[in-house]
Amino acid sequence: MDEKRKARGTDKAMNDKNRIRKQRIVLVTDLMAGRGGMENVTCQLITALNAQANTEAGLFIINSGEESHSRAWTANAVLAESVCTLRNKKIKNLIHTLRMAAFLRRYQPDHVLTLNTIPCLMTRRAITLSRRNIVLSSWMHLPPRERYRPHYLLRADHHFAISNQIKQQLVELGARAADVDVIYNPIKRNDTVIGRPQALTFLYIGRIHFKRQKQLKDLFDALQQLDVPWRLEVIGDGEDLAHCQHYVTQLGIQDRITWHGWQEHAWDYVVSQIKQVSCLVMTSNFEGFPLILLEAMSRGVYCVSSDCISGPAEIIQNGVNGQLYPTHDTMALAAILNAMGADFTFPDHQVIKSSIAGFYEENYMKHLMDVFNRLSEVKHDE
Repeated sequence: MDEKRKARGTDKAMNDKNRIRKQRIVLVTDLMAGRGGMENVTCQLITALNAQANTEAGLFIINSGEESHSRAWTANAVLAESVCTLRNKKIKNLIHTLRMAAFLRRYQPDHVLTLNTIPCLMTRRAITLSRRNIVLSSWMHLPPRERYRPHYLLRADHHFAISNQIKQQLVELGARAADVDVIYNPIKRNDTVIGRPQALTFLYIGRIHFKRQKQLKDLFDALQQLDVPWRLEVIGDGEDLAHCQHYVTQLGIQDRITWHGWQEHAWDYVVSQIKQVSCLVMTSNFEGFPLILLEAMSRGVYCVSSDCISGPAEIIQNGVNGQLYPTHDTMALAAILNAMGADFTFPDHQVIKSSIAGFYEENYMKHLMDVFNRLSEVKHDE
């Protein structure tokens, strides 16, 4: 009888321990600049995971001496950081990998998400060295096809894709479609409504690239063609700022543009300083899944975007919450913006807000946790 009672007590203790232990999720990333959508969504995801009853999450940062303008995005969520600035890349990456392996042995996570190609390779090696049964997923925020050595992503067991176009590129690289889950990016519900001014006012928020990813040259060229009064409010900074300012002076439109610089809390700044906007404009050559569009729409702001890879076409519903134009077609962009100065009727703010219901955080987290739980079941069955 005592033996059976003791056995039952042991089983109960083990079951209690299993119930108490949370799923541990680690995000592995290079040190980022700190001023982009990727940093914001990473911070948001970790905060949301830690708010769940059965999960805990944090960062393992690979710091090879990259420039970082802000660490606010880490949100006190750094579990470990490997700092190594040796010039020899192979030795440097080996040191990072060994440190990560030691961390994995100690922390014993259930899942690891990597945010880039080299970290994916390093994490696979670290998991092997740690001798832990850990599920490795990639979580790319830009189209993988153009990344450095994208085949390194195939070292992952599973992939989170933030758009269907990214999923397609992963499959083309060699990933099994069944191993790729499209989860998009989350956005918090927002009670704020940003009103529309009588005078046509456009808004741009993001890095200042004359060409490259953000392709602001196209926005300036389109604005120069307009025959209606307009203003452009620019929030952001970057190494092309002086080039862009010189270019708009050449076009003769500099007096209609206000440069606000980088703002830590861009949307609070819009509400307090700019107050009203007609629409947000994004002229990118490529994106991952542009959070800025969702952030704008959650505040009732109409959006005009290039139909670039990837994401805008999966967010924008033509005429409901915004409009798309062919990438690099400045005449098409000018026509859309010009029409807003005539008899254009903007959708109601609440219609725009409701159009992105599927991206709001509570729906996103339910989908994400369903995937994590499925992956955990597969891991435990092995």
